[in-house]
Amino acid sequence: MNATTRPNALIAVRERRTRAGTQEKLDHVLASAADLIAEKGFEATSMRDVSAAVGISLAGLYHYFESKEELLYQLQYRTFRSLLETQEAIAAQPGTREERFRRLIIGHLTFFADHASEHQACTFELKSLTGERYETVEALRRRYYRLMTSVVAELRDGGVTATESKEARHAALFIFGMLNWVFMWYSASRYGPMEQMGEEMVDLVLHGLRGTGAEGT
Repeated sequence: MNATTRPNALIAVRERRTRAGTQEKLDHVLASAADLIAEKGFEATSMRDVSAAVGISLAGLYHYFESKEELLYQLQYRTFRSLLETQEAIAAQPGTREERFRRLIIGHLTFFADHASEHQACTFELKSLTGERYETVEALRRRYYRLMTSVVAELRDGGVTATESKEARHAALFIFGMLNWVFMWYSASRYGPMEQMGEEMVDLVLHGLRGTGAEGT
């Protein structure tokens, strides 16, 4: 490295470290905001509450977010984008239709077990977003719905149709209803690991209440 390029290289390293540090701080702010919103609700949570929780000035908080709605948008966008990217990677892995479905169910549950406050804030506060912010987050949610529906359709319809059937679309919505309400009752100490909950949910969807070997009455 010569005398000309060395300063530029050092500047690039410092910029990467600065960006990493800023990203880490932003992650901390959003995680703290998610805890407050999950506990108090979006309307009752003020920017002053968030600044106090994370230990930065109100002016410093507005450096990251121009408004409280922008903070909620960043929280929802980053959460759903991360979930979607994780689940798309899971769905792309090789395996049978049943294996892909099982991985998606357990992946969804374990993701939100690690992001419980974000899950609650995103579930209850989607309608608190307006305009383009709402549409951007809703587009991510639709992509995720289509991903789940495509896997459900492969299971239900055998992958023989060009488009998902109405029944497959409905089944995907039913499944999301189960998945997204788990945070209301789940406790690891009471119900066991989230992976176990996922396995039980998959078996319920694939085999019904009677179980695989049960006979009809």
